Amino acid sequence: MRTKVEWNMAKQNKQRTEAQLRADKARTGRPPKPKGEKMSERVTVHLTPAEKDRLLILAKQEDMTLPALIMKPWRDSEDN
Repeated sequence: MRTKVEWNMAKQNKQRTEAQLRADKARTGRPPKPKGEKMSERVTVHLTPAEKDRLLILAKQEDMTLPALIMKPWRDSEDN
């Protein structure tokens, strides 16, 4: 009986079929963003659990992600 580790190792050494290789070439993803539009910087904000819960509730009410909710006032002010 094979262990899970042996199975994973065997799978890694398996050659891809022609159909799999063709499918790999046909796959496309989102094109890369221009350098100026990439979001590469991070800011860490420390919150209490209650503050985070409050923000998550607001984000859900607005049908937004938490980062989008936090950035909304900033981005809205840039549009004006």
